[in-house]
Amino acid sequence: MTEATFDPIAELYDKFAELSHARYRQWLERVLPARGGRAIDLGCGAGRFLGLLAERYDDVLAVDAAPRMIELARERHPQVRYRVGDLWEITPEAEGTFDLVFSVNTLHHLGPDPAAYLAHVRRLLRPGGRIAVVDCVRHTPGWASTPPAYGLYRFSRTMSGAIRAGVAGRSLADALASYRLRRHPQWRSLAAQAPTLTRAEFHHHYTAAFPGAAVSDALDPSVCAIAGEVSGLPRARNAEPRRTA
Repeated sequence: MTEATFDPIAELYDKFAELSHARYRQWLERVLPARGGRAIDLGCGAGRFLGLLAERYDDVLAVDAAPRMIELARERHPQVRYRVGDLWEITPEAEGTFDLVFSVNTLHHLGPDPAAYLAHVRRLLRPGGRIAVVDCVRHTPGWASTPPAYGLYRFSRTMSGAIRAGVAGRSLADALASYRLRRHPQWRSLAAQAPTLTRAEFHHHYTAAFPGAAVSDALDPSVCAIAGEVSGLPRARNAEPRRTA
């Protein structure tokens, strides 16, 4: 993840998140506990879910690689602590461990090796900690196997996304914002470069990394989710962040 990926489309993506992520909220409200201690949002973006976390957790740390995204989030939720940086740099030695690790549509940006990045995320959890993750999955239909067919499929996805955004926001402007985001060169580059798992691969890797948590396929055809208390976490020596002068 780099700030160059998201900063040029920060406002467009924020509008997309406002319209599209509403369908995740009911599930999140159900799987998150009523109260907790420390929570971290990996890839917080413009902070669409930080209010939900801040209502339930005493201390919330929000991390994103894009400074402009952090600026937008801080304007909405000044009570949350923020870090601008690569998610690989967030370690239990530097930041301590957390009662909840939370992430929406971000972890696939950490590279092509899910075992490696999920092991990194797991280290951030305290014993008895919980995970709540939504991430994109690959769902290209079989008929879109040739370049022309795939181009048609991507265009149909762009148009259907714009229509859903217009209906959700009850506004032509919202539909146009969704269309502009999906056609933006920066977004298209991001979509081409970020490796996504199939739904079956998501089930395999996430249940192996976070035993005890439950996978959900019901949120949207383009995402998969997992939530719950993770079993078998070792008792960490560095339960609190390292203090610096």
